[in-house]
Amino acid sequence: MTRTWRIVAIALSAGLVAGSVGLASQVSGSWGRAGVPPVSGAAFPGAKGKDQAASSVPTAGEANVRILAAQNLLTARSRAVKTHDKRAWMATVDVPASSFGERQSVEFDNLIRLPLGQFTYGTVQPAPALKLSRAEHLGSTAWVASVPGTYSLAGYDRGPRAFQATYTLVRRASGWRIADDSDGVTAPQLWDLQGLRVLRGRSVTVIGNAPESRMRDYESIADSSVRRVTGVWGTGWNSHVVILTPSTTAEFAGLVSRSADEGLDQVAAITQGDISPGQEAEGDRIVINPKAFTALDRDGRQVVITHEITHVATRSSTTRPVPIWLSEGMADYVGYSGLGLSRAQIAGELLTLVREGKGPKALPTTNDFDPAQAKIAPSYSASWLAVSRLVDVYGQAKVVSFYRAISGGLKVDKAVQFDPDGVAMQAFPQSFGISQARFVTGWTAYLQTLAQVYR
Repeated sequence: MTRTWRIVAIALSAGLVAGSVGLASQVSGSWGRAGVPPVSGAAFPGAKGKDQAASSVPTAGEANVRILAAQNLLTARSRAVKTHDKRAWMATVDVPASSFGERQSVEFDNLIRLPLGQFTYGTVQPAPALKLSRAEHLGSTAWVASVPGTYSLAGYDRGPRAFQATYTLVRRASGWRIADDSDGVTAPQLWDLQGLRVLRGRSVTVIGNAPESRMRDYESIADSSVRRVTGVWGTGWNSHVVILTPSTTAEFAGLVSRSADEGLDQVAAITQGDISPGQEAEGDRIVINPKAFTALDRDGRQVVITHEITHVATRSSTTRPVPIWLSEGMADYVGYSGLGLSRAQIAGELLTLVREGKGPKALPTTNDFDPAQAKIAPSYSASWLAVSRLVDVYGQAKVVSFYRAISGGLKVDKAVQFDPDGVAMQAFPQSFGISQARFVTGWTAYLQTLAQVYR
C-alpha cells in the first residue's frame, strides 16, 4: 500500500461545519429581494482619491439609476439562462468579441449544460470605485457592482447555493452593458471551466473538464461508494452526490478559494458547502484535486471518494458540528472498511512517529488538519485509529449513535452547546460508560502497542 493513500480530504464550509478546517467556501448575502433600495452617494465606498475617478462618487439620483440599470441587466441574464437564449445573454455584454465576452459565451454554454433548478441574481450593491487608469480606459460612466446570486442543481440540492460576482458596467448609446468582471473579486464557479461536461450516474453527477474517461471512472467509484456509506451511516440522507472534476490544480484551488501553493498537494479532494447553524447541509460538492487524486491507485481513489461521501452523508443529515477527529476519523473508517488492509499498512507513518516518541498525546484538533500549517497525514491516521478503537471495543452501531448524538440528537448543557469538543466530552460517558479522558489514555496506549507490534 503506497503512502499516497494518505493524500486525503477536507470538509470545508462558510458556516457551521462538522470537521471543518475553517476555510471559507462561498460568500453569503441577501438573495432575491424585489425592488431596488435607495442608494446615497456615500454608499459608494470612499471619497475620490488620487487614484480614483471623479465619476466614482455619483449623486444619489445617479447612483439609483445605475443600480436599477444593473438590476435590469441581471434580470435579463437570469431570464436568458432559464429560456436558453444565448443572444439575450450576450446582449448584456459590452463587447462580445473581447476576452471577457468570450468568457461570457463559455459561461452561458456551461450554464445550460447543467441540470439547473434555479439561477438567480440578487440585489446589486456598489463595489469599490474604479482606479483612475481603468476609468479613463472605460469612460466616465463606468462603475463597479457587487452582485450576489444563488443557483441549485435539480435532483441534488435541497436548497440554493450562493455565489458572488463583481461586474464593471458602462453606459453606451444603446444602454448599460457589462464590460468586465476583473475589477473586483469574482470567485470562480463550476460554470467557468473551459470544456465543461456533465455525466450522470445512478447516485452521482460528475461535472468538470477532466478527460471524459477519468470522469466516468469517478462516476463508477462514487456510485459504489454511496452504497458503502449507506451501509454504515444508514439511509437518512440525500444519497445524491455532485463531484466537481477540474483538470488543473489552479482550477481546483480557485473552486475551493485557496492558493495553489498552500499545501494542497496533500489533499486529494475537498467536500465544500455552506451550512447555517442548526441546519443540515443542502448543497455539498466534492471537488477533486486532479494531480493528487490521479497519483492514487484505484483502491486509493475508492477510499478518498468514500471518505468524501461520508462527509456528504453526515453533513446532510445532522445539525451540529462534531470534533474534527470524529468527523475525519469516521470518514476514514468508512473509506477503509472492507478492504482487508492492516492498520500498519494504513497508519505506518503515524506508528513510526509513535516509536520515535513523537506520537499524539491528545486527539487531533482543527489546526492539525490545515495543510498550510502542518503535515496532515498523521492526524488523519490518528483520527481513524481513534474511531477504529471505539468500534473495536463498543461496536460500529454504538459509534454511529455517538456521532449522531453529538451532531444533533443529544440535549446538551447551554455552556457547551456551541463547542463540539465540549459536547463530545459530555456524550462520552452516556455513550460508552467512560470519560473521554479515560478513552484517550487507553487510545494512546493502544498506539504504543500497535507501534511495537508492527515494527
